[in-house]
Amino acid sequence: MPCWLEFDRVTMPLVRQLHQIWDQKRAGRALPRRCDFDPADLKQVLANLMIVEVEPDPFRLRYRLVGTTIARVSAFDFTGRYLDEILRPDLPDDWQAYYRLAYERRCPVYGSINSPTRDGDFFIYEFGIFPLSLGGDAVGQFLSLEDYAGREPYSDQLDPTKQL
Repeated sequence: MPCWLEFDRVTMPLVRQLHQIWDQKRAGRALPRRCDFDPADLKQVLANLMIVEVEPDPFRLRYRLVGTTIARVSAFDFTGRYLDEILRPDLPDDWQAYYRLAYERRCPVYGSINSPTRDGDFFIYEFGIFPLSLGGDAVGQFLSLEDYAGREPYSDQLDPTKQL
């Protein structure tokens, strides 16, 4: 599984930047609240950012916001869609498990993906999944970010038959 919990393993600048913002917004609490974030705080990472809502029972994830870079890489804007509706079932990366780990541990989860590019090459990009509270102690949403380090991957993770 290409994910980890240790921040010091993160190398990509946008993931590191979002971690610093997330940590600052915690203000000594276990989790920051969604209302602690102003879009102006996230201006430099917005294009690579997703806001993901969690439904705990059964565990499902719905994308409330998908940044423009992620929508372009994915070839469609999946805002409003559920993760289990849009992912190909044969993927080696278990995104549901990455989010569940962040949900259960109530801490960020980081990872790397080896991805093809549009020109047929491969490169590694990093992601970060940051849990948020909606006011209580429970995780209610996530800020999730993919840092492609200025390259444009070719996303083959979404099922094109499930796109609107």
